[in-house]
Parts: sequence; C-alpha cells; structure tokens
Amino acid sequence: MKKSLFVISFVLLFMALSCKSRQPATSVSTPYATTGYEQHLLDSILQYGLDHEALYTLLTNIKPMSSLVTFYYPLANADSTKKTSWDVVDRNKQGAYLDKLYSVQQAVNKLNLPDLRFILVPYQSAQDSIRVIQLSVVRVSSLDSLLRAKESFFGQFGLVPGTDPVVVASVIENADIYERYRGYGYLFGYPDYAVDFFVDAAVESKKAKKVVPRNFFQIPVYAGDFGYFVYAYPKEHKPTSAVDSALYYRSTYVLEKYKGIRDHYINANSTLRGHQLLRELNRLKL
Repeated sequence: MKKSLFVISFVLLFMALSCKSRQPATSVSTPYATTGYEQHLLDSILQYGLDHEALYTLLTNIKPMSSLVTFYYPLANADSTKKTSWDVVDRNKQGAYLDKLYSVQQAVNKLNLPDLRFILVPYQSAQDSIRVIQLSVVRVSSLDSLLRAKESFFGQFGLVPGTDPVVVASVIENADIYERYRGYGYLFGYPDYAVDFFVDAAVESKKAKKVVPRNFFQIPVYAGDFGYFVYAYPKEHKPTSAVDSALYYRSTYVLEKYKGIRDHYINANSTLRGHQLLRELNRLKL
C-alpha cells in the first residue's frame, strides 16, 4: 500500500479521535456504540474501508483480510540502555497515544458484524521510536478457507481453520521476512503467481541490490482506479482471463453494487453510515 494512503488513514483517525472531547456524552446510542464519539469513530473507519480495498473484505470474500487504518505512534523503545528495562513508556509523554489506541480498541470491540473481525496488530519492526500499528478487518470464513487451502504453508506455524484472526495476523507479522511476504500476500487475496513473484523478486532484489522490474495489475475501488487493490507481476507475464480478469470482474461487480447503494447511506454532511450499511448488506452474497 502506498505511503500516501497510510498518511490519509492516519489523518482520518486522528481527526476522529480529536473529536472525542467535542462529542455530547448523551448522544443517541446504537447497537454497537454507547457514545456519539464511538459512533462517529466507527463510521469513519468503515467509510474509509468501504471506499477503499477493504470493500472486498467487508462486503464479500475476495480478500480474506484488508488494512483499514495505520497508526504511527512514538511508542517503540529507541533507547538501547532500556532494552532490559521494565520502564520504557513515559505516561506523561506517551500516554495520550495509548489512550487513543484504547479508544479505538474499545470501539471496534463493540462491532458485531457477521463473519467479520476487526483487529489491531503492532508491526514487529520500528523506525527509531515510531511503532506502526495496523487496524485490519478479517472475513473469518474466508480466512478459514485460506488456512485449509494453503495448509502446506500456514501449517508450519500451527495455524489451522478456526484459529483466532489476531493470532494468524500476529504470527505472520512476526515471521521471517520471506514467510511474512508470502503470508500477507495470501491474506490480502493476491493470486498465487503474484505472491510467488513477489517473494522470488524480493530474494533476487536483495542479491542484485536493485529492484526486479515488474508490472502492476490494478483493481479499482470507490476512491480511485489506481494504487489501492494492486499487485505486482513479472514484466514478461501477460495477465490471464482465468485468474486476473476473473478477479477484476468479480471485484468490479461488487464495486458497482456498492456504488449503487452508497448514496442511500449518506448523511447531510457527506459522511457515510457505514455500520448501518454493513448491517443491512453483509448477509448478501455479492
């Protein structure tokens, strides 16, 4: 996913979290939220997901897992003298970031949508003090099917159908680099040949110290046609109707359905009632 998308995601959630103090404590509650703040936060998250590639997890089983929002918070230990210390996080300086994550975690815990799990997974690596924490959505039935179909890969980690999605995501996040690449490729719904190429190209790029040439297959989302649901493939490869075109047309069918109903869930301020939309449409097989 492009860095610009991460930035947009961060800004969206930072704005939503900043609204907390301005939300009335007695806002009308919903089946999934107890405050107006939580309602606003969750609808913001779901709108972003539906308008981007998470649509193909939220409304259908094309992608077993999709990213929703990425947080960049200065929580990681950048002090080498504290590698064995229990006292790493300073509540006065960093507590606000933990409070924001707590607010998100508590809000998504209240989402009760059939077959969907919303998970927060910290990235293993950090850049200086910046810890990346990814909020993703998983379609549980698709994940179980994937774990069964790719048993020869996921089985090495003891991951079987029925494993909690956050365990699967955490294991893959903390796997060795090439296993991490392959695991995420499968989880994000890319074709097998594209996953193979990405892993092999990573190995070759490390040896040659340059990026292996590649083309990109783009699948549109509501927010745009390029740079969202995209995967790399070899320069000499020609996309096929059986794999690439089939995925493209299946995805765009769902996208057109979403476009057709989206306006019915728009508020006067142009925000989307994302949770209501999902409650009413999640059971449909698009």
